[in-house]
Amino acid sequence: MRDARADIRLGAFEEVLRVEGRYVNDHCLYRHEGRWHFYGIVGPLGRGCYDAGSEVSFAHATSRDLRVWKVAEDVLVVDRTGPDGAHVFAPHVIGRDNRFYMFYTGVDEHRRQRLCVATSEDLYAWRRSEANPVIVPSLSWAKWPGHEGEPANAIGNCRDPHVMWLPEGRYAAYWVAEMSRRYGDDMSCVAASVSDDLEHWEEVGPIFAKRCWSKPPTRSVESPCVVIRDDGYWLFFKHGWATHYVHGDGPFDFRDCQSTPLGYAHAAEVFAWHDRWYITHCSGDPDDPEYRSSNRTRGLFLGELDWPAGKAPRLKG
Repeated sequence: MRDARADIRLGAFEEVLRVEGRYVNDHCLYRHEGRWHFYGIVGPLGRGCYDAGSEVSFAHATSRDLRVWKVAEDVLVVDRTGPDGAHVFAPHVIGRDNRFYMFYTGVDEHRRQRLCVATSEDLYAWRRSEANPVIVPSLSWAKWPGHEGEPANAIGNCRDPHVMWLPEGRYAAYWVAEMSRRYGDDMSCVAASVSDDLEHWEEVGPIFAKRCWSKPPTRSVESPCVVIRDDGYWLFFKHGWATHYVHGDGPFDFRDCQSTPLGYAHAAEVFAWHDRWYITHCSGDPDDPEYRSSNRTRGLFLGELDWPAGKAPRLKG
C-alpha cells in the first residue's frame, strides 16, 4: 500500500481551545444567535478512549470569534446504564423548530457503538432520548459482534454521526461502520440514513467504502463531514494519517468515487463563515501525523482552506 504521508501537505493550524488537564478528540461546532458552541470528546491527557474515566462526557465551550473560548460545564455525563453507559463519542448538533438535537456515539459495557440522540432547549442542558439507540447498522452488510463468525466480544462499529438538512426536504445522517466479510477483507464505509423529523430514521446503507488502513492511528474510515458547494456534495473523512475528500452530484453519490488526500487533520469539521472556509483538527500536534509523541494531549485547532468556486479545496499553509 502506498504511504499516504507522501500526499500530505501540512496546513497552518492554530490551537484555539484547550481544556485544562484533558485532550480534545472528535467534536462539532454549532452557531446560534451570534455565538459558536463547541462540543467535543475529552479525556485525561495521554489516556485511551476506552480507559476508565476517559471519554465519559462532552466538553462544552462558547465563542464569538472561534478563537477566544469560554469553557462551560460538561454535558451528557455517562450514567453507567443503557447504550451509552460506558463512553460517549463524536457529538454533532443540529437545530429544528426551536429544539436542538445532539447525535452522538453511545458505547455500552460491551464496547458496542450505536448512534444515540439527546435534545435541548438552550444548548446547555441535554436530555437523552428514551428511544436510544436511534441508528444501528443493518446486519445485511455490517460487521457486528456475534454475526457471520465475528466474536461475540468484538467491538461493534457504528459511530461518528454528521447530520444535515438536504435541499430535497429531508435530513441525512452520515456515519461510519465496518463491513462484513462478504464485501472483502477489512472494508469500512461511510453509511447514511434519512429522516423527515430527526427522530425516525430509514437506512440508505453504505455510500462510500474503502479498505481499512493497516497502521495506526486510524484503521477505519472515520469522522465524515459533508458540505454542499458548487451544486455538488463534498464528503470529507479521516483515513490513515490524512483527511480525504470525494465529490458527488447528490448526497449519496460517492460509491464509485476515488478519494483525494487533503492533508493531515484529525476528526476534521469543514465549514464556511464570513465567506471563508475553515477546517478543524484536534488531539495531537499538526506536525505529528503518526501520533508518535502528542496523541491525546492537545485541544482544538483551527485552520483555513483555499477553496475557490469550481475548484477543489486545499489547505492553506
